[in-house]
Amino acid sequence: MSALPRIPFSKPPLSVPDQLALLVSRGLAVSDAAEATHYLTHIGYYRFSGYALPFQIGGTGPDRHNFKPGATFDKILDRYVFDRKLRLLVMDAVERIEISVRAALSNAIAARHGAHWYLNPMLFNPRFDHARFIDDIKRQIGHAPANRSRRDIYIEHYYQTYSTPEPPPSWMVFESVSFGTISFAYMNLTAPEFASVCGSYGLPHPVLVSWLHSINYIRNICAHHARLWNRECRIKPMIARAFKADLTPNQRIYAQLVVMQIMLAKIAPGNHWAQKLRDLLAEHPALPLVSTGFPAGWPSRKIWGLA
Repeated sequence: MSALPRIPFSKPPLSVPDQLALLVSRGLAVSDAAEATHYLTHIGYYRFSGYALPFQIGGTGPDRHNFKPGATFDKILDRYVFDRKLRLLVMDAVERIEISVRAALSNAIAARHGAHWYLNPMLFNPRFDHARFIDDIKRQIGHAPANRSRRDIYIEHYYQTYSTPEPPPSWMVFESVSFGTISFAYMNLTAPEFASVCGSYGLPHPVLVSWLHSINYIRNICAHHARLWNRECRIKPMIARAFKADLTPNQRIYAQLVVMQIMLAKIAPGNHWAQKLRDLLAEHPALPLVSTGFPAGWPSRKIWGLA
C-alpha cells in the first residue's frame, strides 16, 4: 500500500478556553467549565484527548472527532485519574522487582567469580558484544573523568579510594545502570550463571528473560507518564506453561500485572499489592475491563490470592 502524500502542518495552537470550546462543539458535555479549564491547564489538551478517544465516534469520516451520546468531561477525567493511579501502583511493583533482580544478578555470580565478574566476557554468550556492554556501563556510571558529575556518591568514593580494577564492583555498578541494562546482561549470561538467578524466582531462563524485558517496557511507559490502562503492548510476556490460563491472552496490561504478581509472591510474600489493585478497580466501576484484558471474576483466580 502506497503512503499518503505528506502535507504541511497547519494546525494553529489554541488557548485553553478555546480547547474547551472545541471539545464542547464536538458534543462533549461539561458540567463545570471552570473545573474543566483547570484540568486542561494542568493535564494538557493533547494528553487529555488520548483518554477521550474511546468516547469519540472514530473512523475516518468528517465526524470522527465528535463525541458519542452520553460522553462527559468527568467520564474522561475518571479514565485519566485511574490510569495515573495504575501507573503508580505498577511502579510500586516494578521497584521491588527491579531491586530484587539487581541484587540477585550481582550477588549470585559475585559469590563464584568475584566482585568484578561482569568484566569477564567468558561468563556471557559468545555472540554477546561484551566490549560494547562494558562501554555502556562506563558511560552510565560516569567512568570517564570528564563525566564524573554523573557519578553516584558511592561510585565517586570508589574511584577516589581504589586504583584497580578501574570500574567499581558489580553491586555498585548494578545499582547505577538502567534496568534495561540489567535485563540485557541477564539475557546474555551463560547457562551456569543464569541458573542461580532464575532459580531465585522458580522460573525457566527463557521465561524470566521475556518477563524482565516486558517489565522494563512497562516501566518505561510509566516513567514517561504514557497511557497504560488500555494499551495493546508491543512487548508481551512469554506465556509460561505453568501460568497459561492467567497469561492468555497476553497483549493487554492484565497479563503484565499477572507477571508482576507472580514475581512479587516470590520477592515479598504476604504483600498487599493485589488488594491495592482490586481496590483501585473498585474505585472506578465505570472502567470497561475488556479494554484492560481483565477477565470477569479475576479476583477469584488463585494467582491473586484474594479469594
